[in-house]
Amino acid sequence: MLGCLHAAQALGAASDGTTGRASISIQVRKADDYYLGRQDLANVSKGVSLLRDAVAANPQDYESWWRLSKFYNYWGRHAPGGEKVKLLRAGVEAGKKAVAVEPGRVEGHFWLGANYGLIAEEGGLLDGLRLVDTIRREMETVLKLDPDYEEASGLRTLGRICYRAPFFKGGDKHRSVQLLEDCLRRFPENSLTMLYLADSYQAVGRRQEARQMLEKILQLCPDPEYGPELADNQAGAREALAKNFRAGK
Repeated sequence: MLGCLHAAQALGAASDGTTGRASISIQVRKADDYYLGRQDLANVSKGVSLLRDAVAANPQDYESWWRLSKFYNYWGRHAPGGEKVKLLRAGVEAGKKAVAVEPGRVEGHFWLGANYGLIAEEGGLLDGLRLVDTIRREMETVLKLDPDYEEASGLRTLGRICYRAPFFKGGDKHRSVQLLEDCLRRFPENSLTMLYLADSYQAVGRRQEARQMLEKILQLCPDPEYGPELADNQAGAREALAKNFRAGK
């Protein structure tokens, strides 16, 4: 590996959102601490238990609701196949609660849309078609509320929708490239943006740029707080390199 590019908070990871830690409860802080060890899903489960206790005691606890949506998103992405959709649906319900409590805050909208997005991928074509407009609406709301949230994750998701959706649902792979390049200009070391952009480059025939993007992901060095996300994205980059750029291909 030719050196490392530092990637602090550039991994498609989850942050504490826009609210400072001084303004949240001890219970939520404990859940956040468990989330730091999220590569062990038992820690995610413990965090979820704390947050569920918090919303049971106070159903208007926005800080707990949006975190529940985020925690379920990570858990669902890494759970065995049979558990994925159940966890993601729990994330959707938590996201809906967050949006109902604070419709003008960005976190609930983002994690609601992110959980819908993973359900669409897991469910196949029909679920994807059914949910694409909902996901797009949530991410457009994210852009209005805070375009830089999670390193332009709203715009990145819209770029991914353009890549994955059929043309009659707004799919446009060239537009996907434009949106993702915009994300990368703003946050040039975000490994998830790089991974998505490599797919989009490949789709429009820009193979050399796709390969270079994947190789760049492998050179990123993580901030310790965001290591799990970089590990996931580097694994995705290695898989894409092996699949699309084998010797002689």
